[in-house]
Amino acid sequence: MFRPASLKSKILILISVPLIVQLAMLGTVAHLQNQAEDEAKRAEYSRKIADEVIALTRELVTVRTDFGDEDSLKANPNLNLAYQKMNENISKHILNIREMTKDQPDLSASMNTALYKLRQSEDLMTQIRHQYRAAKRADSVDRMVLWLKLRDVSRDLSNQVLSLGDAGKAVADASPEKQRQFRAQVQQVLMVGGVANILLTLVFGFILTRSIVNRLNIMNDNSYRLASNKALNQLVSGGDEIAKLDRVFHRMANQLREAVSKERVILENASDCICSFDSRLKFVSANPACEELFGLTADEMIYTNFFDYVDPVSKDEARAYLDRVQDGANEKALTLTINRSDGEQREVLWSAQWAQQEGTDDRVKGDRSKDGILISIFHDVTDERAAERLKQEVVAMVTHDLRTPLTTVQNYLQFLGDGIYGDISEKATKYLPGALRSSERMMRLIGDLLDIEKVKSGMMEMNRERISLQKVFESTVEQSAGNAHELGVSLRFEATNTIVNADEQMLLRILANLVSNAIKFSPKGGTVKLSVKSNNEVVTVTVEDQGVGLPPDMLDSVFDRFQQAPNQTSRTRGGSGLGLAICKALVELHGGKIWAESQLNQGTQFRFELPVAG
Repeated sequence: MFRPASLKSKILILISVPLIVQLAMLGTVAHLQNQAEDEAKRAEYSRKIADEVIALTRELVTVRTDFGDEDSLKANPNLNLAYQKMNENISKHILNIREMTKDQPDLSASMNTALYKLRQSEDLMTQIRHQYRAAKRADSVDRMVLWLKLRDVSRDLSNQVLSLGDAGKAVADASPEKQRQFRAQVQQVLMVGGVANILLTLVFGFILTRSIVNRLNIMNDNSYRLASNKALNQLVSGGDEIAKLDRVFHRMANQLREAVSKERVILENASDCICSFDSRLKFVSANPACEELFGLTADEMIYTNFFDYVDPVSKDEARAYLDRVQDGANEKALTLTINRSDGEQREVLWSAQWAQQEGTDDRVKGDRSKDGILISIFHDVTDERAAERLKQEVVAMVTHDLRTPLTTVQNYLQFLGDGIYGDISEKATKYLPGALRSSERMMRLIGDLLDIEKVKSGMMEMNRERISLQKVFESTVEQSAGNAHELGVSLRFEATNTIVNADEQMLLRILANLVSNAIKFSPKGGTVKLSVKSNNEVVTVTVEDQGVGLPPDMLDSVFDRFQQAPNQTSRTRGGSGLGLAICKALVELHGGKIWAESQLNQGTQFRFELPVAG
């Protein structure tokens, strides 16, 4: 089955085709070059043969002159050393020529014939000299026959040598022309191959570029269509990376549309006012909840200034908050008072985030004249704050109205116990301590409620100072020793020289509540342990018991007001449910945090952090 080529494969094809053409062209040029070199070698070879032929001819002429006629018999009646040397040279030249022509059967056969003729002429010359010496007659008829035969043999030998020379000359004469033809062919191959290579590269490059550019233009148009909320083009064809990228782009566009649709649903149904402002703090967008908060429709709010709705009392604080947000600070929500268009005031929690336009220099981040969007969420807390104020008023009223009569009752019970009003019955004496404890418990409950409200309202005064934890541990153990002894629980703490920066009375109260809670939930014979660990920044204090522990779902809620562990101990030994809430409020007032760690049937560790004294 045909599989669409990837973009990488297409680029490889674009690169490979010219390379293949170049390799073919180089191969052809190399072949022609080899042929030219072979032709040059043949020319050199022919030149060497011609040299040997010339030398051979020269030797033959010398032999014929010195030993090849009747007159030479008188001068050289014997074939002396000079003849023998010339004969050896002739044989050597013939053998050399035959060796050089061994790969050419015709020339080699011709040289064999020449060698045969040479031997034949030697025999004839030898016979002629034998007859000359025997007959002593220069005009012997038999010797004349031999001379004629020698002449024919010499002529045949010369013809053989000359034909070989002509063959070598023909090769040498033809070689320059052939070499020129080879050079011309090389030039033609280079020219044709270069042109073909350029044309193929242009054709393949044009086809590939057109395919890529056309589809990239479609994708670019798709990005414009996505930004303009228009329908995208059809998926581009092909199976390469561009087609895959286009499919991913279409999936992303669908997901973005789904996300935008969900966002629109969330914004339209959100109970909080969610809106955005431009760099001049004018409304750019607003969801339907903003209409309820500001008393105007979204269209009426657009391009109106945000500070037109901010109460004058809150404007300075709002501007300072904006400056911090635009400087990149991670600010908590700010409480503002908003004036609706109908004059009604609403209290809101304002959370904002400055979204700087992409490409803006970070050095002008805080410059409100630059482009950017301020995304804001307004949570209407008017009713909540009103309810909170009402609750505080009720708590203050109730605690005040209860505290006065409870104080009177407590004093009266104390007077009865002291005998100020005379003797009381044995039964009254028996139940009087219980009544006193109940009244004291109610007074502590009222005091705890008042303190919690003071902390929440910021009215609790602190007296920070350098405090020795060793001293605080000793005071806590001494204060809780009676209660621990009564329940059969031992108290101990690790000696320490750690100094913290805290309010001593608040710290004593935190530890007293935690130790009291640990004693209450410890089994008889158990131990409550106080310890401390510190680093350069914070001190961690731990109060550990050996009780039944807390379930995981209560580790956070145990610090809520009126929250108690659901076990038998809490039901039998009671408690107001405010001790841990007081601890949390006082620790947070110091800028620390408190938490619990526990495993069922393995006890509980309450830990809180305080800053180290500087």
